Amino acid sequence: MAESHILILGAGFAGFTLARALRRDAAAHRLRVTVVDPQPYLTYKPLLPEVAGGETQARDSVVPLRRPLKQVDLIAGSLESVDTGAKVAVVRTLDGTERALGYDHVVFAVGAVTKTLPIPGLAENAIGFSSIEEAGYLRDHVLERIRFAATTTDRAARQRALTFVFVGGGYTGVEAIAELQRLASAELERYRRLDGERMNWLLVEAAGRIAAELTDALSAWTLRLLRRRGIRVLVNTEMTSCENGDVVLNNGETHPADTIVWVAGVTPNPVLDRTDVPRGKKGHVQCAATLQAVADDGTPLEGVWALGDDAQVPDLTAQHQPAYYPPNAQNAIRQARVLAGNLRRAIDGRPPVEYRHTSLGTLASYGGMRGAAVLRGVPLRGVPAWAVDKVYHAIALPSVGRRLRLVLGWVGNGLTPRDDAPVSAFPEPRQRFREAAREQEQ
Repeated sequence: MAESHILILGAGFAGFTLARALRRDAAAHRLRVTVVDPQPYLTYKPLLPEVAGGETQARDSVVPLRRPLKQVDLIAGSLESVDTGAKVAVVRTLDGTERALGYDHVVFAVGAVTKTLPIPGLAENAIGFSSIEEAGYLRDHVLERIRFAATTTDRAARQRALTFVFVGGGYTGVEAIAELQRLASAELERYRRLDGERMNWLLVEAAGRIAAELTDALSAWTLRLLRRRGIRVLVNTEMTSCENGDVVLNNGETHPADTIVWVAGVTPNPVLDRTDVPRGKKGHVQCAATLQAVADDGTPLEGVWALGDDAQVPDLTAQHQPAYYPPNAQNAIRQARVLAGNLRRAIDGRPPVEYRHTSLGTLASYGGMRGAAVLRGVPLRGVPAWAVDKVYHAIALPSVGRRLRLVLGWVGNGLTPRDDAPVSAFPEPRQRFREAAREQEQ
């Protein structure tokens, strides 16, 4: 009997966990697994705020794919198209070559991207917060803006450099601004020329409260914590423009800023537009509770599956229907384990099982040994929530070596001063070499 070919599109949390769960099947030649992703590593996104705040090294929050997935065929490339009827996907490899891949089962695990709005100046002046590159850049950028502020004699330029605007008050935005503000406050104290200067940290949220994933009481506590740290929080407020770096709000305020961070949600990866897979109202792959892609009438598509942030998976445990699972790592990991079993069942000719999961809770870390959490319905805040967050991520990071480095890094943070050395003074790595070459030619 020929090996069934499983094609996994994407190696984020969902795709990586699924591929890893199928390793033994691939090693036993029960099936063949191919994973397509342009990146050579998995990013553990819950640690991005700590990377931005200098609490965690960037390399400790990513997991290289090849070692844990050595029984899998990894293709470095991006998706061009999928024909679910013909069971053929076309990918473009890093060298630009298009390659057609036949499959028996295809799994959509392409994740989500930052959701943007048609706001003037947004694409030109803001940065997102969904990748390790963005988190690392923001850390260095904030430190560089403080260094610039200490050298300029232009009062307006200094104030602009010391203004940091975050748009989006979900827990990711709150964690990011909390970590970066602590980093910046410690750095500002090192510059005598900035004695008496005040930074302007601003969190803008369109809804009526921040960290809405938490309970009302924890959300209110988070708001008070941020304000005690000197972060101004504006709820029921929207940014209408940021052309030339001038942040214009619908309350009439304008804030010239060199740093604008957009953390106002995510949307399914637009690469899905190149496929013929059925989509829901918000662009997700339309799924049954078994994680099979389904047509509008609910009929499952043979050999087509989806999970994670790009999948609209019914939550059959919810009291009010229709309900769908939120896009988070907790669901992505557990859906992957269920889907691995369902793929084995499909190959054996057995019916699939449904994905049912009751949330373990929500965690948020704000740095400085402070956090907020809801753990199996029990609200926590302060040091206990921060400690639970650390333990959870130390366990959940899918690499023993990375876990060890992560924990040792946290221990080092408690014993040594925070690492505040920026490395992006020259964003173009070859700039120094080019300048040296030009000077020697003269």
